[in-house]
Amino acid sequence: MARENNGEVTIWLGLVANVILTIFKFVAGVLGHSQAMLADAAESFSDMIAGVIVVISLRISGRPVDEGHPYGHGKAESLATAIVGFVIGLAGLGILYSTSVSVLAGGRSVPGMIALWGALVTIAAKEIMFRWFSYEATKLHSTVLRASAVDYRKDAITSLATLGGIAGARLGYRFLDPLAAAVTSLFIIKIGFDVVRVAAEELMDAMPSSPTLAEITKVALQCPGVEHVYGVRARRVGRYVLVDLRIEVDPTLSVEAGHQIAKQVKNEITASADVVKEVLVHVNPHYT
Repeated sequence: MARENNGEVTIWLGLVANVILTIFKFVAGVLGHSQAMLADAAESFSDMIAGVIVVISLRISGRPVDEGHPYGHGKAESLATAIVGFVIGLAGLGILYSTSVSVLAGGRSVPGMIALWGALVTIAAKEIMFRWFSYEATKLHSTVLRASAVDYRKDAITSLATLGGIAGARLGYRFLDPLAAAVTSLFIIKIGFDVVRVAAEELMDAMPSSPTLAEITKVALQCPGVEHVYGVRARRVGRYVLVDLRIEVDPTLSVEAGHQIAKQVKNEITASADVVKEVLVHVNPHYT
């Protein structure tokens, strides 16, 4: 449960930061008459919703194995990741729609300095949050925290577009402010699609990367008594990886001896990578 608790603390602190930034950006957008900054505020509001979803998923994924869920509840993280991506995409579509309506209505006001400062503060804050969440995601092997980290990096990059649009509008190019809002929305939609795609692969038990499978095979082959390894498969369940492989041993060995070799293979693989939670080893005779 320590992992889930640490992840939840991280998410809650991120939520508090997002609440403060959302209010700050909304005020800056209203007082500064900036469509780009209001779009940024709407995007941060979607982050708050996503953060709540992430907290719920971490609590569910941390539940122990039970009769109805023999592989645990790790898929809750993948499902939450997909929802986060969906929310991000919806935020982008909403921003694109509101910006288009405003442009067609002829609204092109000159943003104030408070909007410019709002963009600068947002860029700095979101970049710090990206680095922090990336560190926690790597440490805890959490896909949903990694999705949140990507979301914060996206915020920092889109706020650069906001900054450029506001600065350009203040220099006399008024169309740049709504244009920055539109560019921001397209970028947000793309990020949302990428996050959903990654989550969908996990939910459909996509194979981990080839180097991961090659390392599993290498570890198994180094175990005494293993003469051949094949049929290596793996899938993610939240932060964990479940492995299934076949080994061949001397056909003259007893069942007990084969079992001991399989047990060692399992122990060596789980010891080599802390993300591997379960290893199913099939023992077959090796004939030359």
